[in-house]
Amino acid sequence: MDYIQARRDFLKVATTSATASIFLPGSLGALGEVALKSEDKFIRSICEMCSSRCPMEARVINGKTVLLQGNAFVKEMGTSLCAKGVAGASQLYDPQRLVTPLIRVGKRGENKWKEASWEEALSLIAGKLSALKERYGARSVIFSAKTGEQYDLLCSFASAFGSPNIFSHWSSCPIAIESAFKQTFGEKLHRDFENATYILNFGHNLFEGLDIPLTKAMAQFSANPSKKLVVLDPRFSIIASKANEWYPIKPGSDLAFVLSLLHVWIRDGKYNKNFVEQYTIGFEKLVLSVKETTPQWQQPLTGIDAKVVERLAAEIYEASPKCIIDWGHKATTTKAEYQRTRAILMANILMGNVEKEGGIYFAKIAERVNALAKEDIVPELDNPYPRPLVNEQRIDQAGEMGALRFVSKRHGSLTAIPEAIITQTPYEIKGWFLTRHNPLMTVANPQKMKEAMEQLEFIVVNDIYLSDTAMMADVVLPEVTYLERDEGISKNAYKSPYYTMRNRIVEPLHHNKSAIEIIRNLAERMGLGSYYPWKSVPELRVYQAKGNDVLLETLLKRGAATFDVPPLLALEPTFVEHFCERYPQSRIWLDKQGTFSHLLQKLKTPSGKIEIYCEEVEKLFKGYGVPSNVDMDVKQGFPYVLTSGKSAVHTNGHTQNIPYLHMLLSTNPIWMHPSTAKVHGLKMGDTFYLENGISKEKATVFITEGIRPDTLFTYMGFGHDAPALKRTHGKGINSSKLLSLESATLCGAMITNVGVNIIKI
Repeated sequence: MDYIQARRDFLKVATTSATASIFLPGSLGALGEVALKSEDKFIRSICEMCSSRCPMEARVINGKTVLLQGNAFVKEMGTSLCAKGVAGASQLYDPQRLVTPLIRVGKRGENKWKEASWEEALSLIAGKLSALKERYGARSVIFSAKTGEQYDLLCSFASAFGSPNIFSHWSSCPIAIESAFKQTFGEKLHRDFENATYILNFGHNLFEGLDIPLTKAMAQFSANPSKKLVVLDPRFSIIASKANEWYPIKPGSDLAFVLSLLHVWIRDGKYNKNFVEQYTIGFEKLVLSVKETTPQWQQPLTGIDAKVVERLAAEIYEASPKCIIDWGHKATTTKAEYQRTRAILMANILMGNVEKEGGIYFAKIAERVNALAKEDIVPELDNPYPRPLVNEQRIDQAGEMGALRFVSKRHGSLTAIPEAIITQTPYEIKGWFLTRHNPLMTVANPQKMKEAMEQLEFIVVNDIYLSDTAMMADVVLPEVTYLERDEGISKNAYKSPYYTMRNRIVEPLHHNKSAIEIIRNLAERMGLGSYYPWKSVPELRVYQAKGNDVLLETLLKRGAATFDVPPLLALEPTFVEHFCERYPQSRIWLDKQGTFSHLLQKLKTPSGKIEIYCEEVEKLFKGYGVPSNVDMDVKQGFPYVLTSGKSAVHTNGHTQNIPYLHMLLSTNPIWMHPSTAKVHGLKMGDTFYLENGISKEKATVFITEGIRPDTLFTYMGFGHDAPALKRTHGKGINSSKLLSLESATLCGAMITNVGVNIIKI
């Protein structure tokens, strides 16, 4: 800890300055703001208009943000930034932002408030949380946020407080994929889009669900005439428009298609036998599982001709290992999502594309490359939020027993919350602390969630806007935007590691505070300050970087720190040789083929190998130890399936009220095939009802041939019920209101495909 004090002055100057630059003594910059009245500078940081958190930079003239673009110091970015990222300034200067703490004075949800000082609001929160802990126990309070540094911070605070009930957004987004990877590889892998020659895509629409480095790689891939992209999606999405072939697969039937591919490859012996034998366990179980899943079997389930399966299987095998069967990002559409994603991972495994160029690979984090090099070639970071999770029963029993046994305690399943609160089972729940989390928009059946929230004694919401969920709070705290705050160092890794850091672009425009400031302040008020080895963001950064001034200076100036480490793929001899030339001590790891094959035999799985068959899973979920044919029904007896997805200009329920983005897309009509519209007597722009056993919601029709006749589609995140969001309040449909709180088997994922009726008004 001595180095924190020794470098505190350096970091205070460097990180509290809006310049985010280090000036030499005697330079113009060293004279300070007085000498720079006509100020024009670039500051590098991290975007947070979505969870991709792309490296970006801002041009600031006289203290005002005038331009946002990608950070070219990260080569995968260049200066590219999506519409959402560019709109960060529109959010920053939005007059509808919250600017002062609010305390409820009317009935819960009545939208009656009084303005409060930070002292009054934080004192009230600290007192109320402490009182709930005293009366009901710390576990009576739930904590939730989307993942990222704010979530790590909230986890540490919840654990210091004593509650095991922490929830991320995972169960409403990527949890099926995260679970499948954990049970198969022990960790999640990356995709080498730029070097693949063949990609089979199951609706992973990177041209709307944007992640700039991945999107650029996919754009380059799809534009290359020597490569092939095949897309299976019920809707003619933007990525489908870039494909060589598009198949409008029946919604929810991806699993059947992949099982038939596996059948063909095994039947014909066209798979990488050496890879399977050397690096996996349980292949014989897969052979038995897909014995009957023929191309003919899948045809009525998917709507795709058996001959297409046979041809695509042959093409993918011919392209292997430079092929990718893409698992996507948000795969939470049916009860079978875990098996669907596991089957896709099996397809990649049989093609032997793991740690191969143009295939899939493990992230080369600092710890991994340092261990291989047998020297510290990349600085490793300390964890600034070291508090362990509370080892007590959770309200959803995630990670403990029952249906959510294999769901991480660190993320939980959001759909379990309403029932636990309403029934007060397995124990009393009285409070909820949410930071930048809006479950009344993003979680299934918000009607039930709202009913549950009405029963709570105390709710705190920290957000930029007075959102739907904030309307239900007792105290609302106005958070700064990402352009107004400093944060710690973020770890990133592809084929080599790099770090990024959020640097403040402009001083906070109002009296708003960051989540770090809020939670650290509450910790001090509640006697929990000793759980943190730092008191401010500058100290946090020094602690994280272990006092490494060079690393911190680089991150302050560039927003990103890259290292001269050769990109590494463990089973590619050329890549390995380049690594060994740079770091000769790493030759100790070489095998006879000149590769680092040991990396694939010491995985974070029970066997240490890639687990095609998971014995632990099979014991508790019979038939789930290996990918198999399980329930794929999404209609539930209704004639149509409502699907939803991301727009290129909005992020879930977060951005619809931002002026610039609202102008680009202000509502979300329902995509409907002309034949379906004709059956129901609907014309373009007509209003109608979508109805099932959960709700009946009014919508507007958008007629297009770019969707299956039995399928409907809408962009998520609209239909806000929040009067303070004046631009978007009441516009569009909140599709979450039609979703069931039932979760996908084993992984606890929210199911976003749902059966509906169409009712003409």
